[in-house]
Amino acid sequence: MDEYSSIYSQPKTPQLKQDGFPGSTEDQQEKILTNKNGEENQKAPPVEVITGESHSTPLTVSIPTFENVQTLPTPMTYTPLSPGNLSMSPIDQSLLNVPKRRSHARLLDDMLSIAQPKQRVVSELVAPADLSPQRIVSLPTVTEESSINDSFDSDNHTRESYLPGSNGLVEKYDDDILQGFLLDCWDQPFLWKKIRPIGTGNFSNVFLYELVDQTNPKLKQVAIKRLKYPEELSNVEQINTSLRYKETLSRLENSLTRELQVLKSLSHPCIVKLLGINNPIFVTSKKPLRDLIKKTPRVLPPCDMIMSYCPAGDLLAAVIARNGGLEPWLIQRIFAELVLAVKYLHGNSVIHRDLKLENVLLKYTFDDINNFKDAPIYYKQNFIELADFGLCKEIDNDEMCTARCGSEDYVSPEILMGVPYDGHLSDTWALGVMLYSLFEDRLPFDPPPNASARQRSRATSHRIARFDWRWYRLSSDENNEGKKIVENTLTRKNQRWSINEIYESPFVKTIVDTLEFS
Repeated sequence: MDEYSSIYSQPKTPQLKQDGFPGSTEDQQEKILTNKNGEENQKAPPVEVITGESHSTPLTVSIPTFENVQTLPTPMTYTPLSPGNLSMSPIDQSLLNVPKRRSHARLLDDMLSIAQPKQRVVSELVAPADLSPQRIVSLPTVTEESSINDSFDSDNHTRESYLPGSNGLVEKYDDDILQGFLLDCWDQPFLWKKIRPIGTGNFSNVFLYELVDQTNPKLKQVAIKRLKYPEELSNVEQINTSLRYKETLSRLENSLTRELQVLKSLSHPCIVKLLGINNPIFVTSKKPLRDLIKKTPRVLPPCDMIMSYCPAGDLLAAVIARNGGLEPWLIQRIFAELVLAVKYLHGNSVIHRDLKLENVLLKYTFDDINNFKDAPIYYKQNFIELADFGLCKEIDNDEMCTARCGSEDYVSPEILMGVPYDGHLSDTWALGVMLYSLFEDRLPFDPPPNASARQRSRATSHRIARFDWRWYRLSSDENNEGKKIVENTLTRKNQRWSINEIYESPFVKTIVDTLEFS
């Protein structure tokens, strides 16, 4: 057992409550003097302690908590090295008053709250045997202007919503049998049978389905991503009556339509495919949820996305099952495909904003890939698909984003600070986090190996803001070209590599040049 295995087998050190600074406001409360008759005197002025020629005053600490995006700290929006003449995505001020606390998900503001340090989940990439991996996921219904700008009460359509026939859909929703349509083939429905669940999240569940009619081998097995409605929408009595209900539904609808339209426009071997949908109205209408609720009041319509299926699961689970220790050539190949996917997205003006190991799906197991190494299929076939586009956004090249979204361990410092950020560079930051994790079998901003109790109690956001990371396993390896990518992505935004610079690095380029599908 190597030194890192022993580290990961140790139980997690519980977080300790951080004590205030000496002389904090709690320790420096003003004292009230009382005279002999029991009457209260005026407050005594603060007393300075003078020693020789130097003197000090008690230190007061004011820690802000951010309940609203409008109160985020903006210490320096632009530095002298920041690119000039950048446009920023306008914020819809009407959405900023929507309460951010949700019982079913932890928002970024919740995770960053210094007042509640125990919300931090320390996530080692290779988890101990008795600790299932826990990830903090982000809310896809981000507060940011959407390409869908029609109001909730608008009845205008730019395209006619389509419902196949009067009884074209299954009248009673059957969880075991799914009727769906391939994109732009609305006249021929297909039936799939549910096999088993394969994934779950805060806003969707994923199931494996098999085609009932086995005549089409390409559709034999598919992944069904089923929308999970927030708890705010579970009270059907509030449909079309509660303002909060309408706002939540509108935000969810904007996020859903944005994800569907982006997925529909993408076509790359290393990106998950949207094959079809259970109801065509989800891709033919700009406000499908509201249209369907009008037709069937007090019923939340099921939304099932028919996606390509990757049998080997997600990359994080595969690494944990293997107890880490991926071979360098395998890391290099997987990362090269991931760079191809992100380069394609950025080339088509799309940013992902939720890149992480969990969102990389494997088409083959590590053992299968190892067996392919000396065969022609190794160069002809892609091994991964990038998934989960719930936070994606189409942007202009010079557009700055404003929504604070992402997963805690992968977000860039500028997102944490609440300043406008370049979505392309936030994606490359996340790529650096992922590559470091594959090399080191740990996340870069988790407490270091053999960390003290004080180090473990420090918030991840604190380490991210300070760029506080270092090499451990690769500290003495000077020949690894991949280290340059990490060192040039986990850095300040004005020094951070773009996806094209990552693509041109020898670590990626030497692999990409051998692939026939690149």
